[in-house]
Amino acid sequence: MTDEQREAAENLHEAMRIFNETVRQAAYRGLHVELQIVEIRMSEGPTPVPQVSASARL
Repeated sequence: MTDEQREAAENLHEAMRIFNETVRQAAYRGLHVELQIVEIRMSEGPTPVPQVSASARL
């Protein structure tokens, strides 16, 4: 793994840690959080993109 790849992997790990904690906090505060992976057609080929939605539980 190159230094750039290692740094990208570390950044991704930290971003996912923050994202997961944020989702837990939102759920604790009464939000229903949904995550879907949608596929966008790009010139490089299909690219998976996360789509997050949140709604209040009443």
